[in-house]
Amino acid sequence: MAPNRRLPVPLGVPIAGLLWSLATLQARSSEIASLDMSLAEAAFPVTLGGIGLFLALWGGFTGVTWALCRAFGGRLSLLGTGALVSQAALPLWIAAPVAAFWLAGASTAAAPLAALAGLALYGWTLSGLLSTDLDWSLARAGAATASAIIFLVSFVFLTI
Repeated sequence: MAPNRRLPVPLGVPIAGLLWSLATLQARSSEIASLDMSLAEAAFPVTLGGIGLFLALWGGFTGVTWALCRAFGGRLSLLGTGALVSQAALPLWIAAPVAAFWLAGASTAAAPLAALAGLALYGWTLSGLLSTDLDWSLARAGAATASAIIFLVSFVFLTI
């Protein structure tokens, strides 16, 4: 196992949740104004909801990634997996706000492509981190990461 040279506190996913919330707040500002509510008054519940959403996604994706790493023969703790999932989240700092604007209808036609590119870069980054920590090839780590992403995307589409 490689030495841990990353931040001791994984803040990647909570920051992505905060950026999602701020983009949602901005994109929905006209709807908020029609409720006779200022953006400052709406900031707390919208931010709390966005961060809560991303924390739930973090927990779910951590569990699925951990299980798939075990299925691929890796031995990684659940907390270690959660740290890696969050530390790989830097591309989501761009993809999450872009997706929030796109879902709110306040974006350009290139927004879905930018959000998907950010998600792909996130998968690549997580694969690299898993490859390093588990001493796997990048292809093996990529297969575990892709399987986790496919599983969760399928789950989301089946529950909608």
